[in-house]
Amino acid sequence: EVGLLMTSELFAATNALLSSPQLRSALSDPSAQAAGKSKLVEAVFGPKLSKETVGLLGKMAQMRWSATRDLALTAEALGVRAAAAASKDIDAVQAELFAVGQIVSSDPQLELALSSTRASVEAKMVLVAKLLNNKATETTSILAGQAVHSRTFKRFAEVLEQYGMWIAEFAGESVANIRASKELSEDQLSRLSSALTKVFGRELQLNVEIDQEIIGGLHITVNGEVLDATVLTKLQNARLQLG
Repeated sequence: EVGLLMTSELFAATNALLSSPQLRSALSDPSAQAAGKSKLVEAVFGPKLSKETVGLLGKMAQMRWSATRDLALTAEALGVRAAAAASKDIDAVQAELFAVGQIVSSDPQLELALSSTRASVEAKMVLVAKLLNNKATETTSILAGQAVHSRTFKRFAEVLEQYGMWIAEFAGESVANIRASKELSEDQLSRLSSALTKVFGRELQLNVEIDQEIIGGLHITVNGEVLDATVLTKLQNARLQLG
């Protein structure tokens, strides 16, 4: 598929940029001539990637970046969005990414094996393949594979969470990640969803994680931001009872 091809190519470009500080610096240099950057993009990526992807990378190289790493991060984000655009079931992909992230984050040894900079990419890819066990969608498999290479965050599960947020943004959604000390009933989830919808003025996708270290109550982040006292007060005013 065209969308997944661009995803794979953008991820390949991302990894090339991450592995070469010299390339990142050359393409991010604000003092460099645009023509020179275009030639460099063509020389490095032209023989390997499609004209569409090379053209996109060329346009990105013309932009001004506050840090050289931002160019690679943007290519990675665009790759995730291209995957979302190509997916026939975005909800399934989001659910799978969340489920895999929960499995990994709940197993310290597995998390270390997938997040350690000492482990080889090949070994990590084998672990990811075993984890997915040919049961995930093609889109999820590609995203989980890229998460092994990613330097967006130090932890593998955090990378998957970020991918989920990028996909939600593409779909026009917002994500609320909820950590609770025990399972929430359907009624509790419904009331929590209604309260958050009132606070934010839009419906949110709820991802719930059971965390035994949470002593009562909930820990809620929306699109990566922890709810502040004002939002918590509004939730209290909504008389949400989760006990």
